[in-house]
Amino acid sequence: MAATGTKDRKAPGVYATEFAAFPTSIVGVATAVPIFIGYTETAVDPATGKSLSMTPVMIQSMADYGAYFGGNYRAQFEVVTATTGAPDFQADGAGYSVRATSSARFNMFVALEMFYANGGGSCTVVSTGPYEQVARQGLLDGLAAAANQTGPTMLVVPDACLLTGAGDYGAVATAQLNQAGTLGDRMAILDLPGALDPAGWTVDGLAAQRDAFYAATAPADAYLGCGAAYAPAIQTSVLGLDDVDFRNLQSSDLLTSLLTAQANAVFGTGTSKALQVLAKIDQVFGGSAVPSQDVAALNAFLANALPLYAQIETIVLQKMNVAAPSAAMAGLWTLNDDTRGVWNAPANVTVAGAVAPQVALSDAQRADYNMPENGKAIDILRDFPGRGTVVWGARTLDGNSNDYRYIQVRRTLVYIETSIKNALNPFAFAANDSQTWTTVTSMISNFLTQVWSQGGLMGDKASDAFKVQCGVGSTMTPQDVLNGYMIVQVVLQMIHPAEFIVLTIKQTMQGA
Repeated sequence: MAATGTKDRKAPGVYATEFAAFPTSIVGVATAVPIFIGYTETAVDPATGKSLSMTPVMIQSMADYGAYFGGNYRAQFEVVTATTGAPDFQADGAGYSVRATSSARFNMFVALEMFYANGGGSCTVVSTGPYEQVARQGLLDGLAAAANQTGPTMLVVPDACLLTGAGDYGAVATAQLNQAGTLGDRMAILDLPGALDPAGWTVDGLAAQRDAFYAATAPADAYLGCGAAYAPAIQTSVLGLDDVDFRNLQSSDLLTSLLTAQANAVFGTGTSKALQVLAKIDQVFGGSAVPSQDVAALNAFLANALPLYAQIETIVLQKMNVAAPSAAMAGLWTLNDDTRGVWNAPANVTVAGAVAPQVALSDAQRADYNMPENGKAIDILRDFPGRGTVVWGARTLDGNSNDYRYIQVRRTLVYIETSIKNALNPFAFAANDSQTWTTVTSMISNFLTQVWSQGGLMGDKASDAFKVQCGVGSTMTPQDVLNGYMIVQVVLQMIHPAEFIVLTIKQTMQGA
């Protein structure tokens, strides 16, 4: 409580102190503060060496992320003879595929890259452990740590879509929605289960993911208005060739045979240059550990000498550059709030760093996701010529609700409610009388007038946009006052988007 002192001239040595008892205005809370939960390479305070596992850490950039949590997971791939589907590349007249050697994958690093590429700023990261295995309990423990944080307005769990056990994804998604609904100050941004499984990158595969999502989130139906889901996965460009090297490739007789054949074909069998290249191939894939300081030079040598190796490396990069959309959306929500205001729909905007969605849906197919009978709307990312990957939807999972159907409506209500609650805290234990009620009403009205003037509420004038009441006979009874309750009622006229545009064209025939 701030205080200022002035000396009383009539009473030497006596000071009259004035206290600023109550705030004169309401300061809106931050609306775009995501908390990311998932697995990281490390989790160590660089200053103290103390473990930061399960500890919320605020960061401002990818440089901060690297300092605390390390780098990207080094996924492993192998070259195999193509047996089904289109091969990834051709060599010696045959087709070959580059495939992941296991289902092991961790998404946090690429997720944060997409977050910052799309306008992200300050965020909190909770590391649930090192790169070992994505586990349901680890993510649930991370969510429990997030529940104790004041300030986050978005819950993002990039690794949740990797869970494959029965009920595992559902447990985490349900926990996200339950936490958002219970605390009332945040929303959950969800990916579909199996979003990064190539089997789901078809129209039918995405429909299967959607149906699995419906079943998995059924236990959280009471809080559907507190979450939003996006699909499909997107091909990105956030990782570059510097993020890939021979350590991402599993050594095999097939791989060394293909590279050896190209070295002999390009430089001539037995030539000094061919022998030099073969020696490098053996050094890299012969089973001996390569010192870290030599990796970059060796990788560059092979990529320059062997076009096939460079091609395989590019294919690996492409497969590593597929991301679930939730983190990108957290960035776009942030950018939307900073540039247009939380009351505007974070939709019809292009996803930065995205090459294309993994599944292309027609208008008719998209409607099955945006307006399903059960109301669990899934917002679709679509590819538009000349615009790239565009967010084409702004619905919560409570699509059948008139109150919480739209993301921006729900988030605006959270913003207004949380801002007002925080401003009313100093009034705890204040006199529950007409002077306090008048002060509270005036404060809230001034705040809502600012929101209305910025375009956040609907109405030709402020009195049409909101109504604030507090007092005996309007919101309280004399018994409420005796029981210590000060009840404030705020009625808002929310803005709803023009989600559908109907264009009617009539032609008048000549002479008609």
